[in-house]
Amino acid sequence: MPGIPDPLAQFFPMSRGNAVHGFMGSIGVARLPTDSIGNFTLTLTNLVIGSAIRIELLGDGSLIEYRVADAASEVFVVPAYGSGNPGNSLRIKVRKSSSAPFYKNYETQATALVGSQSIFVSQIPD
Repeated sequence: MPGIPDPLAQFFPMSRGNAVHGFMGSIGVARLPTDSIGNFTLTLTNLVIGSAIRIELLGDGSLIEYRVADAASEVFVVPAYGSGNPGNSLRIKVRKSSSAPFYKNYETQATALVGSQSIFVSQIPD
């Protein structure tokens, strides 16, 4: 924080979610619901190379990440939020329809949490 002497800066960090207790009181900065509490590492395996991958929010369909698979396994790092936050509910869509051989849509859901998860993608020829 500007204007706080360096010896006190360690007690008043710039990030949210930290608190200092003592001196017969406490000083803290609370996290907002939009603040991530960590990262969720999602690994998709058994992908058909060339498949389009779309990760979106389950509720409103907002795009989180889109890419085309260039390997049989793809790793995504997305933010994880506090328990009950709708930003943790993910829909994962995979489809190879740009060139032959074509594959049917594959869709699944995941819940983001601090840590990692692996999902086996079962793509069926169209």
